[in-house]
Amino acid sequence: MNTSEIKVKERFIFALGDLYGGGGQTIIGVLYLVFITNVIGIGPGIAGTMIMISKAWDAINDPLMGMITDRTKTKIGRRRPYILIGGILLIPALALLWLPHGFENSAVKVIYMLTTYLFYYTVNTLIAVPYSAFSTEITNDFIERNKVNLTRLIFSMTATAICTLIPTMLFESYTAGTLSIMGFYTIMVLVFGSVFTVPLILIGFFTKERTPYEQVEKFHVRGFLKPLSVKGFRKLVVLYICQALALDMASAVVIYYGLYVVNISSTIFLGTFLGMQLLMFPLLYKLVSTVSKTKIYAYGLPLTILMSIGIALFPSGGQPIFLYILVGLAALGFSGAQLMSWIIFPDAVDLVELKLKERNTGVCSGVMTFIRTASSALAIFIIGWVLELTGFITPSTLIPEPTQPSSAIFGIRFIFILGLGFLMLIAYLVSRTFKLTPTISKDIKILNEKLALNQPWTTEEQVRADGYLKEFC
Repeated sequence: MNTSEIKVKERFIFALGDLYGGGGQTIIGVLYLVFITNVIGIGPGIAGTMIMISKAWDAINDPLMGMITDRTKTKIGRRRPYILIGGILLIPALALLWLPHGFENSAVKVIYMLTTYLFYYTVNTLIAVPYSAFSTEITNDFIERNKVNLTRLIFSMTATAICTLIPTMLFESYTAGTLSIMGFYTIMVLVFGSVFTVPLILIGFFTKERTPYEQVEKFHVRGFLKPLSVKGFRKLVVLYICQALALDMASAVVIYYGLYVVNISSTIFLGTFLGMQLLMFPLLYKLVSTVSKTKIYAYGLPLTILMSIGIALFPSGGQPIFLYILVGLAALGFSGAQLMSWIIFPDAVDLVELKLKERNTGVCSGVMTFIRTASSALAIFIIGWVLELTGFITPSTLIPEPTQPSSAIFGIRFIFILGLGFLMLIAYLVSRTFKLTPTISKDIKILNEKLALNQPWTTEEQVRADGYLKEFC
């Protein structure tokens, strides 16, 4: 264990790693389905199914990666070796993933896309699971831990905004004929790949793990399920999957919505949504140390639910300015949910430790990372089959810009209500029952630290611990 205090430089190097966490998943969520349908020429139902199948692999490798990192012991720690290896492999994985190969045979297209997608997400697992676990172990101080995770969230949100707007603009330029497909490919692989890769390599060399290494129990599959025995962690899982799935569904369908439903620029739509969230960040940053994080998560969700209905029903010939107002208000309500899931995560890990008397951070991280990748797959699967079943016409060399039937337009509108409406209603109801305050989180961390140092609790501390176990575990 390294007990030195974390320096500002190290905090920023670590936080830069979330440029990939925010940006990499965003690019996949916004562009990959439309890339497969409109560039590669695979139907939306098959495309969605292919992506869903690839996530079955994530159902295995994310939690396994968490258990593996918990049991790894090297000179540079448990997490950093995997982040370093994943960073080195990332650009080759992106180069294969976005290759506009031009295969004519449909079966060959599907096999190639599925194989490269599996490889990409294997590399993603090498990075994402250790990185999220590392976020709870880079410092032992509660205040510093909040600073680290808020700093990485700033970079994550910045990357989300950039990797939503610029790739969307590039794709619109390709669709308009002003950018070649190879130009699009080069930027996606070399420019974005370099921005993602360099911080991950720096993390491997210039950061430190400060939580003591603890011998955990022997490797077995049921270890993956142990954190889910903790009520507070289960609630975080529900909050995270609702937020992630809603965002992924809205992101994946927005280009179709802009092209075929309201005839607007998807870039402006997404820029409005992300811009409002970035404007809200300073306020939420100030609140997080004094206000319950679950209250911050839930505060604006009723507004998001109402605005999602307005977006879904917005008339095709309506004035775009009114649509952008609806989008901005939906983002205002959604910003707390978007920001808080990973800020709550270290506190939920402390709840797991309080109940299980062991700190399986890697397993908890594996569960969360699996949820993130699985939600993206589920979103694309749902969208793909909604489009397929409602008669979406896939662009081809014969029909490069098809006019979509009214049934497909209805399907696209329906996705907004299902995603931002129904899922956020579930998240709102669950968050109201998860009353984890900053004072309670600090106290639980202190209780866990005493146990780790073999210091017995006082009678008063035991009473408080029993109360926390009953309420949250």
